[in-house]
Amino acid sequence: MHGCRLAAILAASLLLSACFVSKVPLFGPAEADYPVPDGARFAAFKLDDNGSRASAPPRHLTVTRKGADYLYTFDGEEPVAGLLDDIGGGDYIALIRDSEKPGEAVYGLLRQKGEGWLRFAPECSDFIRVAERHGESAGTFNITRSGNDCAFSSYDDLKRALAAAARYTAPDTEYVRE
Repeated sequence: MHGCRLAAILAASLLLSACFVSKVPLFGPAEADYPVPDGARFAAFKLDDNGSRASAPPRHLTVTRKGADYLYTFDGEEPVAGLLDDIGGGDYIALIRDSEKPGEAVYGLLRQKGEGWLRFAPECSDFIRVAERHGESAGTFNITRSGNDCAFSSYDDLKRALAAAARYTAPDTEYVRE
């Protein structure tokens, strides 16, 4: 996982393994959207680099609400709290609260696909390499490198980077409604 913070928690949960982070959440409950019904269950399939399902069996995710937060729970593990923000076209920025660093957040992009979702969550260094192949750089998105993470201080920069990640990379996880 190239040293990303939360790697163990997020890899285990398959929710967000991306290393797009911020020191403070870049959006909050007032801007959040709630497209997933309380109690929804999903099978989470890991996807290969081409966006095809890998041979590993799926994990199972239950999404519940607690106040303004969604709680994402995989196979009875500890829930992870977060929010979704609709950015149009069926795309949502997913914010996960960093339980090891209170106040900090980790991000990815979820794309609605019928009753399911596709997740785009590239590693920071992978994203920068792909962006450079398309004529963009870390500076295009005002990314500050923080160890192996891509750190953002602006919602608009994060949104542009996640939209580029969805254009330039394949999804890494598919969530199928059960």
